[in-house]
Amino acid sequence: MISTSLDREVLNQIENLNINCYKPLLISDADEVILNFVRTFEIYLNSIGLYYDLSSYALFGNIKKIKNDIAIENDQIIKHIADFYNLHTEEISFVDESIKYLERIKNDLDCQIIVLSNLPHHNREKRELAFKKNGLNFPIISNSGLKGLAIKEIAKKQKNKIFFIDDISANLLSAYNEADDVRLIHFISDKRLEKLATTPKEVDFKAKNWKEIYNYLEDETSR
Repeated sequence: MISTSLDREVLNQIENLNINCYKPLLISDADEVILNFVRTFEIYLNSIGLYYDLSSYALFGNIKKIKNDIAIENDQIIKHIADFYNLHTEEISFVDESIKYLERIKNDLDCQIIVLSNLPHHNREKRELAFKKNGLNFPIISNSGLKGLAIKEIAKKQKNKIFFIDDISANLLSAYNEADDVRLIHFISDKRLEKLATTPKEVDFKAKNWKEIYNYLEDETSR
């Protein structure tokens, strides 16, 4: 069932944001946009005798045992994802040039940045620490499920342009359906996954790298 209301914890985080409504706003996903989630998760899986079969984008049904290629159950996958975040949230590497261009988006384009990431709430501080260690001091909102309602809430008082980047089509479509006047950017940092995905027609821009994202934002914010 699709939720029609925001998690109280998500709402509290959004209410505590300090946003200048007159500046452009970039809302960005983290995993597979700013962070190399899958590549780091694969290292963890291999260490416990598993691998991610990249025959489709989904995690469920594609996490398999190395010894016999049998897929593990969904509840086991959920447990491994939770364990991975608990143990390795701070160790996930950053996508090529993401740090460089996020800094330029903030400083050169005077654009505010919020990271809207689907990860357990209790791992949010670890993710904030990982970002700060790399010079990125942005608000991080921990979310679960589709992101449209969170984006709608963030955008309520915004009077300047809003942009949203995600690798998951369902999140982009959720934003399209829930929030008005949000420019949608589809970006998948892992090229193996990019080959498996389709970009919805509702998306405003499909990016291949962070340089293209920067150039698109530069053009859009100058209009």
